Formats: sequence, C-alpha cells, structure tokens
Amino acid sequence: MRPIRSGKLRQRILIQNEESVRQPGGTYETEWVTFLESWARVVPLSGTERYQAQQVQSKLSHRVEMRYREGVKPQMRVKYGDRIFEIEAVLNLNEMNREIHLMCSEVVT
Repeated sequence: MRPIRSGKLRQRILIQNEESVRQPGGTYETEWVTFLESWARVVPLSGTERYQAQQVQSKLSHRVEMRYREGVKPQMRVKYGDRIFEIEAVLNLNEMNREIHLMCSEVVT
C-alpha cells in the first residue's frame, strides 16, 4: 500500500490536547495546547439538525485524513481555521502506521 499522496493534503490543521496550565496567581486552568501541526484533508461526511431546548442544533460529521503520527488520541481535538472538531475515533489505516483517519464531529449551536 502506498502512503497518502501529498497533493490531497491541502488543509493545515492543529491537533490540540487539553492540559492544566498554571496561571500567574498559582491557580490552574484547563487550556487547549497544540500537540502537533499537520497538513490534512478534511472530508465532510454527513450532517443533522435537531430542535432541543428551544434551539436548533446542528451536528456535522467529518473525516480528517493525515499521515500517521504517534500519540493522537480521541481525547484530543482538531482545530481547522476557526472551526473545532471533536475526535470520536482514531483509525490507523490497515495498521501500517502510514496514514490515520480521524472520525470527528463538529457541533454548531
């Protein structure tokens, strides 16, 4: 199997991890810190809308394709421009450590 072709990877993304960061006053706050920056392909898969609590909520599903990187986990998130995608699953294609697909959801309220 060939590695993913670089021509398909046109979007620049950030993979972020939630960490506790010490503030100047000595307290700790949770912040999203960049784990890695990478070229990727963001593919929309589906979308749904529902009416909940007197508001319309949209949920969009996407697949983010990128070269294999060690340490990417479902607890992380993808930032693409101003958009945020929650990682639902990390798929190592054919278990060959060449390409991963991140199954993500974007919640727009």
